[in-house]
Amino acid sequence: MDALSHRSRSLEFYYDVLLKGIPSDAREVQVWIPVLPGNDHQVIEEFSVESAQSYRITEDKIYRNKILNVSLKPPWEDSTFTLSVHYRLTRFEYANGPGQAASPSAREHRREDLVKFLKADHWATLSPRVQKMAAEITKDKKTTIEKARAIYDYVFQNVSYDKTIPGWGRGDTERVCAIRAGNCTDFHSLFISFSRASGIPAKFVIGVPFERGVTQGETSQYHCWAEFYDEQLGWIPVDISEAWKDTSKYEYYFGTIGEDRLELSQGRDIILEPPQAGEPLNYFVYPYVEVDGREFKKVGILFRFRDVIDQVVSNNKKGG
Repeated sequence: MDALSHRSRSLEFYYDVLLKGIPSDAREVQVWIPVLPGNDHQVIEEFSVESAQSYRITEDKIYRNKILNVSLKPPWEDSTFTLSVHYRLTRFEYANGPGQAASPSAREHRREDLVKFLKADHWATLSPRVQKMAAEITKDKKTTIEKARAIYDYVFQNVSYDKTIPGWGRGDTERVCAIRAGNCTDFHSLFISFSRASGIPAKFVIGVPFERGVTQGETSQYHCWAEFYDEQLGWIPVDISEAWKDTSKYEYYFGTIGEDRLELSQGRDIILEPPQAGEPLNYFVYPYVEVDGREFKKVGILFRFRDVIDQVVSNNKKGG
């Protein structure tokens, strides 16, 4: 089944950035922003950048995420900087699993590229505890699909979606093992760690969610999910936190994700291009800014969207 056979959503998407309070004595400001990738389930039809400054498109060397980079230097007209990236695109439901035909690109992956998806990340660990738990969860399971399904079931049954306990959102596998609670980042970090400990390549994917039926609005929220690799089927998506929120879609989210989201980047511990002076990024969905080699946090971000249809239903939402 190809992408055109799946449900789709055509929309305009704006990624708005505002920097405030740039120091008057700053010598250089570097801005990095993730750029939506084009693929079988995310077709970019238009791309434009509104900015008073020139920019360049780069990509990181490990995950090949596309990056919009702006380098600002004095003299400063004022202490602010604004930029808006506009897209027109079509997002397709992404389904790949047992009983489904893989998209052409799902299996297009060089074996050497898979190696990085078997290694630990800073927060998605492969500690002795993780390895022991993974072995217990996948005991007597033979195939990649059987093992991944056992891990999916375990995370679903043992982790609660809860953002009231401090420490959520880092994607800290060890914390999730102990607390058994968190947000989408935490759910999928645990899935990825257990998968890798079981010899299954698995990757972290992050982007922007939209509510079904809401055709216009704004948000600053992110959402993430995971994909694991099967030799026959290729990359297979899972979304355990959304399954937790809507148990009627428990089966659906093992092998399928809907068209109501955008993908911005993949991977953890990201080194940007040009490389940032600071530590690798835990994940890359919001702008990262440095002033004279130090992280600058006075950054405003807003995602705006509008479905390309005749009738628009509005619902504005803000928050992390």
